[in-house]
Amino acid sequence: MAARRYWFVLVLFGVSLALSVPLYRLPGTRCGRAADGVCAVPTRATGGILGTEALARPGWLACYWAVALLLALWLMARRYRRAGRLRRALPALAVMVLLGGAAAALTVTHWRGFRSPSAALGSAQLLIFNGATPLLVSAAALVLLAAAERSSWLLLFAFGYAALAYALATYDASHLLELVRLPVDGFADRWGVRQGLAPAIPAGLLLVAGAVAALAGRSPRTAGRHARGAVPARAGR
Repeated sequence: MAARRYWFVLVLFGVSLALSVPLYRLPGTRCGRAADGVCAVPTRATGGILGTEALARPGWLACYWAVALLLALWLMARRYRRAGRLRRALPALAVMVLLGGAAAALTVTHWRGFRSPSAALGSAQLLIFNGATPLLVSAAALVLLAAAERSSWLLLFAFGYAALAYALATYDASHLLELVRLPVDGFADRWGVRQGLAPAIPAGLLLVAGAVAALAGRSPRTAGRHARGAVPARAGR
């Protein structure tokens, strides 16, 4: 069953994003004692693309995602090979290598983007490594993997996740939360966690979806089908 393989990838990406959240933390800001009650120092958070230059140690985030990408490639290939379905994972693995390699090349060469980009070409600048690049890589991999699994439900979820990942890559997370009536105080980010909302939100979604897919893969109907297909053991002589 597709869900029995797909849940592992959902949890893998979810855990990878969740573990990275502390690396997105910015130096917190606090409200001053201004007479008008307004914060004397505004919060330092980026809008749209998550820049890493404001982080205390931006190199740590890049190193983390380089290692996480290689580990995810190995674990996915191992999981699908043991299930005898490695061919189904090849498109997703290939796009992870392609996008990861493109991000590394564009970042190292300090590519500045197209001179007169269209909306579509402008999105290519998201591949220059930033905090949102892993969201796009995971989204592309999940879409291709769901298509290879030929599951309409998984594909529907993958497209929904891709839309969320693209929104978090191009808009500030606090702005998106305000649109759904969940405002975040952008003036008193005492712990500098505002930027971490971008990876934290999809991480939570992936972990919940992974748990649901795992339960679906172990449904009574599936268990009964495996039981009926089992070969009865012979009695000992």
